[in-house]
Amino acid sequence: MLALEEKRAALQQQIDEIHQQITATRDQIFDQASSTIAKAVRKVVAKGRTQRGALKAQILSALETAGHAGVRVTELAESLGTKAANLHAWFHATSKRMPSIIKVAGGHYRLNGNGHKPAPAPTKATKVKAKGRKPAKAKRGALSENILTALSGAGSSGVTIKDLSDQVGSNYRNVAVWFATTGKKNAKIKKVAPATYKLAA
Repeated sequence: MLALEEKRAALQQQIDEIHQQITATRDQIFDQASSTIAKAVRKVVAKGRTQRGALKAQILSALETAGHAGVRVTELAESLGTKAANLHAWFHATSKRMPSIIKVAGGHYRLNGNGHKPAPAPTKATKVKAKGRKPAKAKRGALSENILTALSGAGSSGVTIKDLSDQVGSNYRNVAVWFATTGKKNAKIKKVAPATYKLAA
């Protein structure tokens, strides 16, 4: 019995050592696999960032080349070999951060003034000087002229009051009031959808 017990203990020790070797080998394999996966993920992310940066440069270059005429998303997507939906999403997000990108009409954009250079941040002195100063009111005649100019370039699809307010540099309420008063008297101005108007030929 004593001899058998000693033999059992020796075998148990060998089994424990084998288990330890299996665990160490498995951990090493998992660590290598995790490292490989992490490298692959970083590579994909880096590639995606590069593609987005390249797309931005291509779009801005096209806008600069087009000048005041601007570019249409469908035509730009075809020339860049990408989906129009991707460009629509890019313009929707980027135009909020870059005021120089102006929406001319649905799916039609152009650069205004300073190209894609961001406007300089206001200094403390500028903020202090502007504090308490009431914004200058645009002349009613100037607002009418700007709205009619924007409508003439909107085409048959028309343009929303929101987009118009951005284009003419006036707030939404002023433009909406203009359509309800002055614009209502103009027979050429047609309402094509809620808060959307066009200029009839």
